[in-house]
Amino acid sequence: MWPFSKKPGESPHPPAPDSWSLAQGERDGLPMIVRMANAYRGLAPLPAYDHRLIVSIHLRNPRPNGLPSSEEGDDLAALEMNICSQLETGNDFLCVLVVTNNGLRDLIFFTRNVEGARQRTESALSAFTGFVVEFWIEPDEGWEIYRHFSRWIRPAAPPETKTSA
Repeated sequence: MWPFSKKPGESPHPPAPDSWSLAQGERDGLPMIVRMANAYRGLAPLPAYDHRLIVSIHLRNPRPNGLPSSEEGDDLAALEMNICSQLETGNDFLCVLVVTNNGLRDLIFFTRNVEGARQRTESALSAFTGFVVEFWIEPDEGWEIYRHFSRWIRPAAPPETKTSA
């Protein structure tokens, strides 16, 4: 039974798509949408995952409020899915936050594989054109950015279950 069967710092499985909380806010006078992985509430920070990787996708044609246009929504979703699936393979990277604001979508990961971050990120981006993407990695042993958002984002309520009588 976890955590007893896991090695210290070993990751739990990546969160399921329905285990994310969604919040709206404002930054720099523009709307901000944040998705936060609930799977790490109460577990964060994970000691082995002591670096934060931010993959910043510049929207091609943002609406005046800085959010994605409907025309690029499918391409943006596909790029995000590709980046996440490539990086999360082997649990070396954990996607914990997705922040959309001011013409950007930031995918925020924590990693235990600092050396492989550049190669894996560039590999994930190689199949896509048309988006300007930047990324950087920095130490964040306390998962400060995750903890910052977790203070004002409440976990999603579990789905209601129906029982038959």
